[in-house]
Amino acid sequence: MGSFRLAACVGLLLGALSTAESGAQSFPARPVRYLMPLPAGSETDLFARVLAKQLGDIWGQQVVVENRPGGGTTIATEITGKSPPDGHAFLHAITAFGINATLYSRLPYDTLKDFSCITQVGNLYGVLLAHPSFPVNNVAELITLAKARPAEINYATGGSGTANHIAAEALRMAAGINIVHVPYKGTSLAIPDILSGRVPLLATVLVEAIPYIQSGRLKVIVTTSPKRAPLLPNVPTIRETLPNYQAGTGFWALVTRAGTPAATLNKLNTDIVRSLQAPEVKARLAAADIEIVGSSPEQCDAFVREQVEVWGKIVKASGARVD
Repeated sequence: MGSFRLAACVGLLLGALSTAESGAQSFPARPVRYLMPLPAGSETDLFARVLAKQLGDIWGQQVVVENRPGGGTTIATEITGKSPPDGHAFLHAITAFGINATLYSRLPYDTLKDFSCITQVGNLYGVLLAHPSFPVNNVAELITLAKARPAEINYATGGSGTANHIAAEALRMAAGINIVHVPYKGTSLAIPDILSGRVPLLATVLVEAIPYIQSGRLKVIVTTSPKRAPLLPNVPTIRETLPNYQAGTGFWALVTRAGTPAATLNKLNTDIVRSLQAPEVKARLAAADIEIVGSSPEQCDAFVREQVEVWGKIVKASGARVD
């Protein structure tokens, strides 16, 4: 009887392993949704389309980039969090994914429970830009002008609750200035008002700003990241002027619904991390000055949890709220 039970247990274990392996081998069984929380045409969106094509070639299935901007990225995030837990929908999580857990008093999902990390794609650099006519060239000059004109200087971002919003609020708090936030549904929608000079400042990520910096249509006031951007070695960080300035890390990560089978999650990770090294994908990341990470699901999960804590402290200290 003991031998029979042992054989039965072994059979069940082998069956489970076979089922998991079969599930991974059959993934994807249909087109895959790549949820993008930003508008079409943004640099982040353009990167996603290059990666989606690479993955589609590997999988022999279409990978559809689905733009669902708005809600401070919560719309696309909610869709992903309520999709079937089978890996056929994943989210391009930007830094706001880690911020929103604290910024919103209520969310239609739980950031730390409803998602499984696939990989951290890379680290981003933040910048504060200005129209060339704006009479400020560095953060010290901005502080002086803002103190002389309290509540008169506006800054745009791609939305409330984004990393750019919180980074600018952290600057406002550290410098003791009163500048006014003007949120848009994506950086690409804010650009026309910045280029025309209607709004003098734009807080964004370098990946979205490179074309305007290189053409001279916008100028860089300061970088908002913990270290200088390789593409802007002569532009100081806020912390170099204001040592009390604190901000988390800007990042891109890919996450899917919690409960996705481990074998499928590992296949997603393996294929995506490999795709990050494909020449066309790697070139796109390098041109955007994004530091490639390509972590494991476990490493990605630990990183996101850390960022939720770090950005959460900044949000609470700044008093920023969305609802």
